[in-house]
Amino acid sequence: MDWHEGYVSDIDYLAEFFPEQSPTLLSFACILNGIEPVPLDRPFTYFELGSGQGFTANILAAANPQGDFYAADFNPAHVAASCELAQAAELGNMHFLESSFADLAAGRVALPQFDFITLHGVYTWVNADNRAHIVRFMERYLKPGGVVYLSYNAMPGWTTALPLQRLILEHVDLYPGSRHEQILQMRRLVTGLNDNQAAYFTGNASANLRNYLDAVMDGDAGWSSYIAHEYMNHGWQPLYHADVARDVAAAKLDYAGSACLPWAFPKLYLTPQQSALLASIPDPALRETVLDYLKNTCFRKDVYVRGARRMSAARTEQWLAKIGVALVSLRETVSLEMGFPVRQLVLDRAEYDPLLDALAEGPKTLLELAALPALAGKGLHGVAEMVALLAETRHASVYFLSAAGLDTAPARRMNDAVAQNERLKGEYRVFASPLLGSGVKAPLFQRLVYQSLSAAGAGRAGSSDAGEIAAQVWLRVKEQQQPVILGERELHSEDEAVTEIRATVQAILQRRQPIWRDLRILQD
Repeated sequence: MDWHEGYVSDIDYLAEFFPEQSPTLLSFACILNGIEPVPLDRPFTYFELGSGQGFTANILAAANPQGDFYAADFNPAHVAASCELAQAAELGNMHFLESSFADLAAGRVALPQFDFITLHGVYTWVNADNRAHIVRFMERYLKPGGVVYLSYNAMPGWTTALPLQRLILEHVDLYPGSRHEQILQMRRLVTGLNDNQAAYFTGNASANLRNYLDAVMDGDAGWSSYIAHEYMNHGWQPLYHADVARDVAAAKLDYAGSACLPWAFPKLYLTPQQSALLASIPDPALRETVLDYLKNTCFRKDVYVRGARRMSAARTEQWLAKIGVALVSLRETVSLEMGFPVRQLVLDRAEYDPLLDALAEGPKTLLELAALPALAGKGLHGVAEMVALLAETRHASVYFLSAAGLDTAPARRMNDAVAQNERLKGEYRVFASPLLGSGVKAPLFQRLVYQSLSAAGAGRAGSSDAGEIAAQVWLRVKEQQQPVILGERELHSEDEAVTEIRATVQAILQRRQPIWRDLRILQD
């Protein structure tokens, strides 16, 4: 049998970061759902199955020096790229393995027991045999009380797109050639069907199908990688929550909740009648599956615990008192509108404005936020709900107060490696935050500015002067032949480009640099 067993292996997956896999977010998700979390104020162990380019694992290892991280992928090109970044950041707590799920499940690699096991999307991309290996690995290596993050393509939300995936797979199997050529030919076929008003497309009003169709027809190189891995695997199969819950029950896993934090508060997105319907269903797996029918869920972010322990309200408050929250975006960019699959939600400005104003001054504990006059009577549980919604917008992130004493050097080295990578590929677009124990988005110009600031802080050839940094950024932009865009217009004049770059650099220094310091991405 081929080593890839029907899984796409001839086109590398994207180097992406998924914050749901962070120990901080997973522990917070457990707390919101009343489940005892894994403590992060002491050493812990972590394993990512199907780690791809290893970017998520590398960022998490750099941001959590108290953890010992392992990650495995069966694609040697992925593992080589992962190791290269870990070595560039001199991470002593990151271990990458080139191993199949079968080898790992059979114990052919010497491994410790793990507090966290995570996998993003992989479970429904591989065949049933490999899904069984994954569950066997969890059964063998997850500690009692340990947490599993398992995200996957879900039913019934994928229902209308199943014929699209089948068409793509049939077309690819019939036409030899490189994967890129297959994708190009497939796009021509799907675009032709769309342009010629195929009844399958016109007769299905599903927003999910439209999104999938747009992704398939998008010619961006990054999307090509996604399309290959999403649609061209022979083991690909969206699953119902009930199926997955039954699978992982063999590893003694209990469903704890979702890493999509707002789902812990069903009153926000369900009508009273829908809530009553769910309450009438005694079986938890069926109840959660029925909820997916109400939401038309197409992707789940499940959190499971081996031996879940329910907490009292008092115990939950003890944990909430150990949590803080920090803005990761500029205050004025935070939107109070949230889109749920079943309704739009506008957050209460009378409550959120004072909370955001407080966070604009710097990170705050949940206790400090609960003490704000505008939030009087909310209590820790009420503030935690507000923070969960804010975190879901990606404008803020939670952290554990114990993170304040952690070593920041690994994250600093990782962020230097990310910024320096800009001269090569520019594929890494997230900084590690040792405060958050997670990553923060870092667009191109922010990475270039950070490189100068970090070099200056370390006594290397860098600068903290806006004019000097702008000149350095302009040189790098020219080296990489990157266009400079103002509004929707590309600037061709060097004088115009330098002026725009200087203004951008100045804005980053004034607005973004303080956030980096708050998140301990930059040192004072």
